[in-house]
Amino acid sequence: LKLQFLYFIGVLKGTKLKMARRVASYFSRGEGTLKIPFSMHKDHRGRLCEELRRNGVEHGMVLLRGGGELSVYDTDTNWDFKQESNFQWLFGAKEPELYGGVGVGGTEDDSYLFIPRHPDLYAQWLGPIKPTIWFAETYEVAHVHYVDEMGAVLAKLKSPLLIPKGTNHDSGLPPALKPDFDGVDALHVVESEHLYHALAECRVVKDDMEVQIMQFTNDVSSEAHIITMREAQRSDRRREYHSEAEFKYQSFLRGCSRVGYSCICPGAERNSTLHYGHSGEPNEHEVKDGDLKLHDMGAEYHCYTADVTCSFPVGGKFSEEQKVVYNAVWEAVLAVERAIKPGVNNTELHILAQKTIIKEMLADGLFQNGTVEEMMEANLLSIFMPTGLGHQLGLDVHDVGGYLPGEGKHILKDVKPYPITQNLRFARPCVENMVFTVEPGFYFNSWLLEKLQNTPEMLKYVNKARLEQLVPVGGVRIEDNIVVTPTGCKVLNNVPRTVQDIERVIDGGEWKAEQRVYSNA
Repeated sequence: LKLQFLYFIGVLKGTKLKMARRVASYFSRGEGTLKIPFSMHKDHRGRLCEELRRNGVEHGMVLLRGGGELSVYDTDTNWDFKQESNFQWLFGAKEPELYGGVGVGGTEDDSYLFIPRHPDLYAQWLGPIKPTIWFAETYEVAHVHYVDEMGAVLAKLKSPLLIPKGTNHDSGLPPALKPDFDGVDALHVVESEHLYHALAECRVVKDDMEVQIMQFTNDVSSEAHIITMREAQRSDRRREYHSEAEFKYQSFLRGCSRVGYSCICPGAERNSTLHYGHSGEPNEHEVKDGDLKLHDMGAEYHCYTADVTCSFPVGGKFSEEQKVVYNAVWEAVLAVERAIKPGVNNTELHILAQKTIIKEMLADGLFQNGTVEEMMEANLLSIFMPTGLGHQLGLDVHDVGGYLPGEGKHILKDVKPYPITQNLRFARPCVENMVFTVEPGFYFNSWLLEKLQNTPEMLKYVNKARLEQLVPVGGVRIEDNIVVTPTGCKVLNNVPRTVQDIERVIDGGEWKAEQRVYSNA
């Protein structure tokens, strides 16, 4: 990696403060963590330009606004800052209030960063004021100017400014951050759907360094999950928030100072609440011996996040009812991961998971009076697996690119042979180096079970007595993070998954299982 000695000058009360500092062009949290060269983001800028040119965009300046700090209502404190994801993918810069530009037409890296011009007092409260050369050398960009110079600098380029225009398939929202600087009204700003889709398509296919980052976040998450699973057995660690605290602590110890989404740590019947752990339903309840716990948590590093779910018993042993539900979901995970390879559509995998679970529950006796096909036609799994099989994963936990450009969730109603009614966030063919989650589940949600009671065309397939026995399980989710390989897939996380392994590891047994790799050539 390129290292240089740089000197930068901070001005404080009229006195020049001269500081010598070795600046390295990589992101790292120190020993034992992953070094990520900022040249990765330079390569991303090149990939974006190639994608745009391939789609007929021959010239222009891509202009993105980075994330900014937000005050906590009317106070002088701020919400926790995270960089805007497209900006992070292109530049990797950790600072707020930046703008970035990328020239599309040239073969060289024609990149720009625009940084805020801080007042001298900044040095007193927030640290040395870094000059433009620090940003240029650290983030490997060709040109650095101040934000208050943007209007003049961009006007001289005489190039249309391209900003992304589109709608996020998960949130339904457009890009939140549009350019807002002095002089922008005099410039030719073009809202570009081509740019929106190009950014998403580039982010879908991870490069080798990004796969390494995803592996690192999964390594950290796996270790944190195993420790948290064991700690949850202690009599003085029986509040759900103890598990949230333990996971965050173990992740932070390994260099991951953030999690990629709110931690989901329910127990027993609360497992059926899919996104438990929010402010209205926080991780606060006590769990008891015999309860099944569900931990859905992922460590974040350089804004890339893992998303791993483990379901396990408090007290160390699965009940027979918990085993039935757990093993049905585990069989679905195995069936899907064995089927993944480039070209296979995730809609096929979603249907495969549903069929596998129905087959297992027919064998158990919960489902009855019909065939797998009849129950699929009746959409029975919309009650017990109301979610899609998985989603893209990367800089966002529900990452972009779940649908091909021009497509969206409206296509699910036309999936053959069974229309998909669940919120499937990902419905496109797998490609090599795509990273996504495999997370089938089986839930006993009271609201959905009430719906079942009022839907005779579904209820006829359910053994009511067996349902009553299984409802206390609450729900099971098993969530793996996988990367697509040329012939199959590799599971990035490494946690105990079988009933036997989970019980052994909870009891203090060592865990050194090999990473699961599937080949379907």
